[in-house]
Amino acid sequence: MEEDDEAYYIIEEYIEGESLEALMLQSLFITPDFIYHTIMEVADILDYMHHVYPEPVIYQDLKSEHVIIGKDGVRLIDFGIASCLKKRGNKYQNYGTPNFCAPEKRAEAKVSVQTDVYSIGKLLEELIRAEGTHKSQYLLHIVKKATNPELSDRYDSIRAFWADFANYMQSDKNSVYQKHLLKKIVIAGSQPRIGTTHLSISFTEYLNRKNLSAVYQERNPSDNMRMSIRQGGFTKEGGLYRRRKFFGMPAYGEGVEVNFPEDSVEILDYGTDLHGALSEQADLFLLVMGCKEWEIEYGKTAFETVRQAKNLILVANYGSKKQAKQYAKEYKQTVYCFPLDENPFHMTKEKEGLFERLLEKHWNCRKYSWQWRDTFICGIGKLCSKWIR
Repeated sequence: MEEDDEAYYIIEEYIEGESLEALMLQSLFITPDFIYHTIMEVADILDYMHHVYPEPVIYQDLKSEHVIIGKDGVRLIDFGIASCLKKRGNKYQNYGTPNFCAPEKRAEAKVSVQTDVYSIGKLLEELIRAEGTHKSQYLLHIVKKATNPELSDRYDSIRAFWADFANYMQSDKNSVYQKHLLKKIVIAGSQPRIGTTHLSISFTEYLNRKNLSAVYQERNPSDNMRMSIRQGGFTKEGGLYRRRKFFGMPAYGEGVEVNFPEDSVEILDYGTDLHGALSEQADLFLLVMGCKEWEIEYGKTAFETVRQAKNLILVANYGSKKQAKQYAKEYKQTVYCFPLDENPFHMTKEKEGLFERLLEKHWNCRKYSWQWRDTFICGIGKLCSKWIR
């Protein structure tokens, strides 16, 4: 708080990142793994608050709008109705958001740490809906216990919720759902000048636009990255170069280390070095093949070289659907068409649609299925403040 002769001022901390609400409305990356890490970090924050000495703090207003996802992890904002649990009692003004508030708040009864347990249960339920497939439905029994209207049947603490949630997610029974975060994408081509750099830059641009930090790395001798940098439009940040949503680095060679943003996806452009690309433990391996008649044999040879690669994805360059169908028929798997495109740094609807389909099929990512409805509801909610009485 500051003041001068004319006014009072409130100076607030700037929190960098996107709200969980915005991510659920915009992002493809709501997966069981994302749910696990987000809920665990929120639970860790609430548990810390509940054990502050000498007076524990209850948050009372947990909702996706107040959860910020940034490079440094999860942050909670807006402590306007957070309260200390004092010995003389814990009955407070019952402000809050109806869908996330525990029944005891509606009844104007005493609140406790179990009030926050109810809210994190509702947050978990919202994330399950956002994930949109059957893969996270098995967590509904935890939601049911966390949001039980009867205090005696609800988790008695965040730690109890935390333990049950973690044990169930990490059990052998559910190992199929423990897919790790997307960390490394390798892109290689069947011949020189086939477009691996163009595709790699476009994919990097797309992921960063979708709030998933990604860094392009040149792993071939073409020197295309340096030539692009010389054209201007880049700013240097450490050993990385930035252009709007794009982050990348040229081929520095051995002996140069660069600090990447934490939890960023590495996109490795190997050019025609198929064996180098195969040496990587990649989450996704994209092979780019040509569509012209004289390029088809190169494509066949490259496919035979990498056909055993884990998570192999075939891409026909320059959008020839006819040749893509022939490749798909011969290799018995889906072949994607990368559209004819002039600027790899510009995100077109065609490129966005390609990456969206690719990730939805090969990385279990999908759009938030309630997007149009919840956008309207959230818009109304931001115009109105409601009592929950």
